Amino acid sequence: MDRRKFLGLTAAAAVAASAQQKEETAIASATRDETPRVAIVLSSFTGGEDHDGTKYSGLADPQPVTANLTAAQIDAMVRKAIELGVTPQGTLGDIIAEDEWVVIKPNIVACHGLGPEDKDGGAHHRYIKGTVTDLRVVQSLIAYLVEHKCGARITIAEGSGEWLPKERSKSPVDGWTTEWGGEFGGLSYRKMVDEFSKKHPGIQFDIVDLNFDGTVEMPAPANPERTYHIPKTIQQCDRLISVCPLKTHTGTGISAAMKNYIGIAPGSHYGFPKMALHKLGPLEQTIVDLYSIHPADYAIVGGCWGIGGKGPFYPGGVSVHHNLILAGASTVAVDAVAAAIMGFKPEEIKYFAIAERRGFGGSDTDLIWTRGNEIVQARRDFRNP
Repeated sequence: MDRRKFLGLTAAAAVAASAQQKEETAIASATRDETPRVAIVLSSFTGGEDHDGTKYSGLADPQPVTANLTAAQIDAMVRKAIELGVTPQGTLGDIIAEDEWVVIKPNIVACHGLGPEDKDGGAHHRYIKGTVTDLRVVQSLIAYLVEHKCGARITIAEGSGEWLPKERSKSPVDGWTTEWGGEFGGLSYRKMVDEFSKKHPGIQFDIVDLNFDGTVEMPAPANPERTYHIPKTIQQCDRLISVCPLKTHTGTGISAAMKNYIGIAPGSHYGFPKMALHKLGPLEQTIVDLYSIHPADYAIVGGCWGIGGKGPFYPGGVSVHHNLILAGASTVAVDAVAAAIMGFKPEEIKYFAIAERRGFGGSDTDLIWTRGNEIVQARRDFRNP
């Protein structure tokens, strides 16, 4: 279904029809690929071979997994992961059309420059390395999409439970404008969008704060008895890519591409830090419910830093330096591989089991085709929350 035409339909009938059709589409796309492919690329990757013996090259400039990487080195990792994280339809570049609206959903749960002492309406925790998506990964992804003519509109969209956009708060900085203390080479999301807009005027680049986007109230295809307020950007876009770091989480064990969907729930309805979501029922069910609204077409997990311990916030969360990129079209498979790499048993992550029952793919790593590094090579036990 072309989600951009959704608003032209009558409200009640449209919501019901859309929910049913999206569920059928999600289940069909999730079950069609009986062997999901997941790329595992460490910064030290020097090459490998497929199960049939076909060899593929490694990174041109491999580095230790605890090295401080340049933007160029991260870009090479992202591109190698996309190259190896293919779908049955081909590469990421083959599944996104030139005229489509692509939404990139990063994880920007915290904001550098804001802390608990800032009383501006947000619910601030102290920022530490690994709590947010590496901006250089997002930059590389957008560059790849542009080069492969993927998308007429590319939107970066997030709805943090921690910070408010500057125009709605008294603070001089927010998650869109902070430069993260120089951690990502001075990048900010606002700078990134402005630079791409100047270089590629034929493509629309923008930022949408999902906390204050217009919403549609609709049932979750994975749980039709429960309705959610969903940002129109998420409901209408053609393609959605979830991009996030590897993190532990006290409520769910791990936080990766599916848990990233908590950010689509608008704070204008669920509050800051979205505690109203927790009142709806078990968090793992809510994650799958939100995911089912618009299942990710692709997932990229990792970066230079992640979070271990009682994450994702300080003082329980502990930064973990681990240069790694995972990529693939099956979000559940990508997250399952992430869990195994972090030292968790995927079968013990509750929302994986719910997602599998709802037709979004399995989490048995023995049934996932990994390409690049092996799980055992990438394994680094993150402190369990």
